[in-house]
Amino acid sequence: MSIETATTTGTTTVRPKAERAPRFSEQALSDYYTAFLDSGLSSTAYLLRHPVATAQSLLAIGRLPIRRATFSDGAGGRSLHLAMSRPGPFGTPLGSTGVALLDIPEDAEDYTLGASKQTLRRKARKAVKAGVTWRLVSGQAERMELLALANAAEQAHADDQYRNEAPDNSDLLEHELWLGAFAADGTPLMLSVTPVDGEWGQLRYFRTLGASQEASDARYLMTQALVETLAARGVRQVVEGTHPAELSNGLRHFQRMVGFRLVRVTARLAAEIAALAPAVKPLTVVR
Repeated sequence: MSIETATTTGTTTVRPKAERAPRFSEQALSDYYTAFLDSGLSSTAYLLRHPVATAQSLLAIGRLPIRRATFSDGAGGRSLHLAMSRPGPFGTPLGSTGVALLDIPEDAEDYTLGASKQTLRRKARKAVKAGVTWRLVSGQAERMELLALANAAEQAHADDQYRNEAPDNSDLLEHELWLGAFAADGTPLMLSVTPVDGEWGQLRYFRTLGASQEASDARYLMTQALVETLAARGVRQVVEGTHPAELSNGLRHFQRMVGFRLVRVTARLAAEIAALAPAVKPLTVVR
């Protein structure tokens, strides 16, 4: 298999030049996670009750394509490395068990092409027609206000799947790429915060700030906005830092609808690699 190495400042990624994800493995995993979440059982209890399905899911994980990345020691690189290397199912690194990843085209307009993006285009148009807009959020005061709104929205969420009585999103302030979606009257509808390191991005925060129809439609517009923004910055892939089994069925369905696919990610820190490299002694010339 031919290998293409893409290198950017602080980040190196190695991936197949003509990578084709085995969709049957991805669909098998999606079906397994749906059944697991619908069961309401703990992961251990579900494994014991469904050993054959669990074994088949492990085989499906093994068939997923692999991306290898070396991250810098910056805030974005540390966030990405932590997300991909934290313990996942059975104690293995999260990235190696299969996570959702969206490829970002060089030309952002290519992202919305095709029949598979029909719902995305329709919902995004609906949001624009309702007066929803999006923009970069750079001011510290506005970021603090949006962070407070995001925490309050999590605490008061009507669905207990998404409710969090003690959210901790203070790390969002470490990252530079903030996008906000706003209603026609200026009301914040959605917040997106994306750690970036070279050609990699992480979907660290991508949530609505309310339960209105405008906020729901804004998710599609903001997905387009995020792809457009990342493409302009040279980012070529953005990864979800949450394991698919920890996401609701609705969120996994949304991700698949907008183009996310399951891959395995092997993550390393450049600083750790440098520390392990043997010291090179200066050449001594004898005359």
